[in-house]
Formats: sequence, structure tokens, C-alpha cells
Amino acid sequence: MNRPIALSLLTACALAFGCATQPSTPVAVNVTSDTATANFVKQVHDITVSTIAKEVPNARPMTVNVKLDIAEKVQSTPGLAFSQPVNQSRAVPPVTGDPANNWPQPTVPVNNSVFETSKSLQITDYRVLYTIIDASGHVVDSDQLLLDKGHLVDTSSHASISTPNGLVSDTVNFLASRVRTLSH
Repeated sequence: MNRPIALSLLTACALAFGCATQPSTPVAVNVTSDTATANFVKQVHDITVSTIAKEVPNARPMTVNVKLDIAEKVQSTPGLAFSQPVNQSRAVPPVTGDPANNWPQPTVPVNNSVFETSKSLQITDYRVLYTIIDASGHVVDSDQLLLDKGHLVDTSSHASISTPNGLVSDTVNFLASRVRTLSH
């Protein structure tokens, strides 16, 4: 077989199989944020598109616009250190200034603690403003989700939508449920 034709067939097959495994949806998702990292915004976008495609395969064409506002703080958590070096010591300067002295350099033990402090980022404030627009350009749903005392809350119904899955999962599942409701 001709090399360019074989390469074209291989590329076409790869594209066909690649597209077949990627879920598609007529729902456009736009995620923006002034406070979250670009990576976080991309992850929320990608997970939202994937979840909507999987959970609402027959969704009507619409656009979901999401604006994220996030505040974080560094949290220090003390804990036990799992590995400690054994018999560490450090050299101390000699008391005498005699350069002819061949005595071994004195050392003292290094006192390591069995405790260590780990640091992590904790989300202290999380707000999702969303608007869903139908194919004709009309706003069909608009609301916000807020983090309230550790729970994600829908501000229009004041219902807690928190699960053990986390903020992003709760947000994505909520948006997919709104698309499902609006598609019927």
C-alpha cells in the first residue's frame, strides 16, 4: 500500500476511534474566574462537559456560563513524622585555635522532633454564578451556589447540595441536573 494512503487511513481511524470515545454534547460550557488558577478553571470546564455529555446525552442545545470565585488560605496541620534519620550529628567549631591539633572535630547530636507540620490550601470561600442560555439566546436559568458553613448551598432554594464527593463534583453534578431539567 502506498505510504501516504496508509498514513491517511491510520490517521482517519485514530480520529474516528478518538471521537467515538470522547463524549459529545450540544451544550457549550464557558468557565471563567478572576481568583482560581487556569488549571482549576480548565478542570471544572472539562469535567462539566464530560458529565453533561454522559448524564444528559439528549440535551437540547444551550450554553452554560459559569463564573467561579474562590478564596483559599494555607492551613498547617501537625502530625507524626513517618521517617526520621538515625544518629544525625553536626560538627561544632573547635575551642582551640591550634592548627597543629589533629584531634577529631567535636560533634553534637541534632535533635529532631517526631512531629512535622504539613501545609495545604483550604478553600475558605467558594461561589459559583451560573447562567444557562437556550439556543435562541434567552436566559432560561440563572443562580448561584455558595459555600456556607462547609456546605454548598443553592441560593434560590437554600438547599444544601453537598455530598462527600467535594465542591467541584457537587458543582458539576448540580449543573448537569439543571441541564437535564431544562432539556425535558
